[in-house]
Amino acid sequence: MALTSFSQLRDIDFDADGENTQDNSGYRNYSKDIVITIGYLLGVKDEFLSTLSQPDIYPEFKAKYDKIADMKAIRHLNNIRSNLMLNFKNVSRTIRVDSPTYQPLYKMEMFEEDFKALGRLDVRITTGRSDINEYLQIINDEISKRINTVKSYIPDWVEFSYIRNMFKMPSNIKAESEKFQFHQNCYPYKRYFNWSNPQEVGNLLSTDYKLLTFVYEDNHAYFTEAGKVMDASDAVKNNINEFINRGNKIQVFVDGENADPYRFASMIDSLKDYEIDKIDKIVVYYDEIHTCRAWEMLKHFSDGIEVEPVPVERIKEDKSLVDHKLVAGVSKAVYRDDVDSVILVSSDSDFWAVIEDVSARYLVVVESDKCGHDFKEVLRNNNIFYCYMDKFMEIENNSFFNFVFRKELQSLIDKTASLPNANDLLGNAVLNSRADISKTEKENLFKKYIKGLTLNVDSDGNISIVVPE
Repeated sequence: MALTSFSQLRDIDFDADGENTQDNSGYRNYSKDIVITIGYLLGVKDEFLSTLSQPDIYPEFKAKYDKIADMKAIRHLNNIRSNLMLNFKNVSRTIRVDSPTYQPLYKMEMFEEDFKALGRLDVRITTGRSDINEYLQIINDEISKRINTVKSYIPDWVEFSYIRNMFKMPSNIKAESEKFQFHQNCYPYKRYFNWSNPQEVGNLLSTDYKLLTFVYEDNHAYFTEAGKVMDASDAVKNNINEFINRGNKIQVFVDGENADPYRFASMIDSLKDYEIDKIDKIVVYYDEIHTCRAWEMLKHFSDGIEVEPVPVERIKEDKSLVDHKLVAGVSKAVYRDDVDSVILVSSDSDFWAVIEDVSARYLVVVESDKCGHDFKEVLRNNNIFYCYMDKFMEIENNSFFNFVFRKELQSLIDKTASLPNANDLLGNAVLNSRADISKTEKENLFKKYIKGLTLNVDSDGNISIVVPE
């Protein structure tokens, strides 16, 4: 579903192919890790953040972030900034030295705890003056100094410059304060961030999907990575858990040509230990030339489940035998190895034959953009539970993907890069320099220049080795 305006976005249940979502696939929902992180930085109160997701999740985030000085500093700085802007006139009168109700800013009730926390972090923002704009400018500068340090706590696939813009106040502080006051109910929990056109759209911190859709739109871009913030719903997970718990001997059969290895790894990772123990084996059939080689490496990330990768050669370029091998494999498992429950991972309707002919309990895992409506209709009509594999969120910093990517990158480097021996490089450079130097001097040169060599990649992707100054 393409969004032409963020104002169209509400709490909608999206279905990838336009189907009624009240079927055996369960419901989709969206992750909330990013909104908890952003909410923490904005200064949203703990009691509100704890309601954004399950009660036991936020305390883990808070315990971690409270130990990170810059994260905590930004939280308290933004909280002071929000309260200053909301109470601009009253605070201005109160902090004037000649005011009959004079009170310094750091002693006012709404600011006192934040100032104390910043003091413990050695962050000083007091000015000794009664100009709120000056306070706000100092706060803005302090936030700007720190915001890049929190980049590692935002997923790599999020455009961080858009997050940085959220915390950057425009130069016209007075106009921005007035806009925030006038539209304060548009902002989540009345915490300020840079919003070019505030509007009533509900709670922006309800899901990662909703927040990022807004953030991207506010930067004149579109958020197109919904799959990365979409998790399997509780209904889907519960049905998978029930299927596994009711099985005696379970094997998983994967059509490597019609399944994503990284989403599959995320699905396996979502299982509980006792459920993993009930899975006898994962068998992956893949075309060894035309299919992702990640399947060969899955055994390193299968949580102790035996993985049997089965490479399948092609008799003809346009004809794969993966489907035939998989059908034969399921038949042997059921009739020879007493497997009673089969998890079939494929979006290919050709496998309906094995479901129909080989008597076992089946769970079919499909991908919404690869599986036709007719096949899902057949599954529903025959009471075969299926779920979308793309409901399983791609875990940020997915260790399986990182492992596969590093292996592939290293393989390419080994094939294409031919580098000289470091000692020979040093020796030849000294020789060509026509210098008579000692062994100690050579060792120092090695440490400084040879070990200091760096790779430089220009905007066109050209790689060069750079000698340090």
